[in-house]
Amino acid sequence: MAEVKKRGRPSQPGSGSQKGAQALERGIAVLNYLAQSGGSSSVSNIAENLSLPLSTTFRLLKVLEEADFVYQDVQLSWWHIGLQAFTVGSSYIHNRDVLSVAAPYMQRLMLLSGETANLAIRNGFEAVLIGQRECQSMVRMCAPLGSRLPLHASGAGKALLYSLDDDALMSLLMQAGLKNFTTHTLNNLNALQKDLQQARRQGFAQDSEEHVTGLNCLASAIFDSNNNVVAAISISGPSSRLTTERFTDLGELVRDTARDISLALGQRH
Repeated sequence: MAEVKKRGRPSQPGSGSQKGAQALERGIAVLNYLAQSGGSSSVSNIAENLSLPLSTTFRLLKVLEEADFVYQDVQLSWWHIGLQAFTVGSSYIHNRDVLSVAAPYMQRLMLLSGETANLAIRNGFEAVLIGQRECQSMVRMCAPLGSRLPLHASGAGKALLYSLDDDALMSLLMQAGLKNFTTHTLNNLNALQKDLQQARRQGFAQDSEEHVTGLNCLASAIFDSNNNVVAAISISGPSSRLTTERFTDLGELVRDTARDISLALGQRH
């Protein structure tokens, strides 16, 4: 059967994404204006100062309201910065706090282990490198800040996983998938679960060339004052130097360092 096509104005390539980007830019502009105005303003003031139509400004505020980035005072009809904006900002501040607290411990760990020390946080289905102290060896591991690591196939990633309960862990792994990176990657769910159970018992996770051939890593979870995992600290180095025979001693060193950072963040036992 032939397809019947309606006549009309042809769509412009990328027009939908362009409109979406414009709406996002305007939404950010609204939040920035509210922040600069002491956290609240009327819709007419927002529209006038951002040179936006009143109807457009109101629609933007309603979208932001649905996501809890703003809320409206029923009595005065003014718009205020919402809880979600605070939550996002607090996450950024918290990550900076973790990094500043962990920095001297990372330096000590690098010196004691002779390997590069790293700090990572979880972002969705990946671990993200936010801090690093490079060792002085000629052959050493170094990666740009912001580098992303697989949760199931890296020391830092597994350290961010092993404290999760079974249901949360299974849900996360099913969504993230178990991509194969090397011949040593644990891409079998049962094998990975056993590995994470061992990491939970010993207090540190190990990556034996599972993400990059020739690179080993040991990592441990860092907890905050509410006993939530907020980051992972690790050491990484060439498998020829960071050998499996050294995993226990160095793993315990990483574990103890993570404990010290957690205590400095206010962890309660």
